[in-house]
Amino acid sequence: MFSIRVGCLLVGLLVSQALMGQGVGSATSSEEPAPVPKQVSEWFRSKAIPLNNTNPDSALDDLFPFQRVIGDAQIVAMGEATHGTREFFQLKHRMLEFLVEKMGFTVFAIEGNWPESLAINDYVLNGNGDPAEALAGMYFWTWDSQEVLGMIRWMRRFNQNPAHVKKLKFLGFDMQTARVAVANVERYLRKVDPDEARIAAKILAPLSDAGSEKEYSRRPPALRRATAVGIKLLLDEFNENRASYTKAFSEEEWILAQHNLVIVRQAERVHSAGQFGRLRIRDVSMAQNITWILDNEPPGTKIMVWAHNGHVSTEGFPGAGSMGMYLRRMYGTRMVVCGLSFNQGSFQAVGRGGLREFTVGPALSDSLDSALAAAGLSLFAVDLREAPSTGLVAEWLDSPHRLRTVGALYNESYPEAFYISVSPRSFDVLFFVDRTTAPRKNQKAVEFEFHEGH
Repeated sequence: MFSIRVGCLLVGLLVSQALMGQGVGSATSSEEPAPVPKQVSEWFRSKAIPLNNTNPDSALDDLFPFQRVIGDAQIVAMGEATHGTREFFQLKHRMLEFLVEKMGFTVFAIEGNWPESLAINDYVLNGNGDPAEALAGMYFWTWDSQEVLGMIRWMRRFNQNPAHVKKLKFLGFDMQTARVAVANVERYLRKVDPDEARIAAKILAPLSDAGSEKEYSRRPPALRRATAVGIKLLLDEFNENRASYTKAFSEEEWILAQHNLVIVRQAERVHSAGQFGRLRIRDVSMAQNITWILDNEPPGTKIMVWAHNGHVSTEGFPGAGSMGMYLRRMYGTRMVVCGLSFNQGSFQAVGRGGLREFTVGPALSDSLDSALAAAGLSLFAVDLREAPSTGLVAEWLDSPHRLRTVGALYNESYPEAFYISVSPRSFDVLFFVDRTTAPRKNQKAVEFEFHEGH
């Protein structure tokens, strides 16, 4: 079971808020918040795309307007205001079904480690393994829920239908742990180049198991520099030996093994970067991994991306950028970015005593969440690209406003600290859920790892 000291919780809180330009002190200012103009909420209501429910078993008719909203986009990035909200997970499952069945999307990618996600992908494509165990094997408590497991099982059912010639894939794009990727690299090298495998084992030893990897950031800088240099040399050897390796085994095996080594390099950089540097490195790496996924799929492949609002936002973290910002530079309008907001209700997060359920009241009166709630609809979406270019609504949408944001951590003693200042236009589309509940846990108890931030 997982436990976390209160000191670590508060440090994580302060660091994450500082990174996003919203400190605890500024969030609790005595200054009277400016009310949301009535015209803004009226505009949200007039442009709302009402949704019937979040139940993934329901008909998709209410999602048909999204054929126009999505258009010919290659990437649809779906955010979330918390990592533990049942309705967000269900809504994204519904959107996946719609994008697959009505718009030809064939890849689903989630904010989870790529090497570990391959076990889920094997189940989705081939029916191999236990999907619940594979989901738990991604370490993140955030996704280890009945809602996500239900989506994975739907993906498998879709692929089992012989009428569906184009099969769905389930892939991660994160890189916060290296050890599975290390094992994959060493296993491949033992087949194609035993001498290089022995060298790789020595270089990658500091990242080869849970205990070593946990301590890596505290290891001497000289050791970490030597490891980073060794990983670079291994990648150089991989690329130089591509022809001989692929002659002995398949091109596909080389591509997968080489990307496992890239994941190791990314993880090492994240571990070595420190609290502030890791945010930029991680988001850059996630954007690179999504690009890699698309580059290794047939031309024109469409992908739905699942991550936190902070990662999909095109605005970027102060001094660090964001995955969405980097992807927008590469794909432009071929990517549609969707933020998910809520007004009140329950969610799951790590707090005092570990992972548990929290319940919050209505959003702050000057927040973007409150402006959406004032539209008077319990569940809807709005395309911000249809907003006027001049006037009060345009000025409001062009200005930063507070948005409730909960990552891995929550502290009910400082509820106002869990808002960040964002420009609404850092999202193309906003989905709004008035009242939320916590996800349902899978039955199997699982040890999970804690990763700071989102």
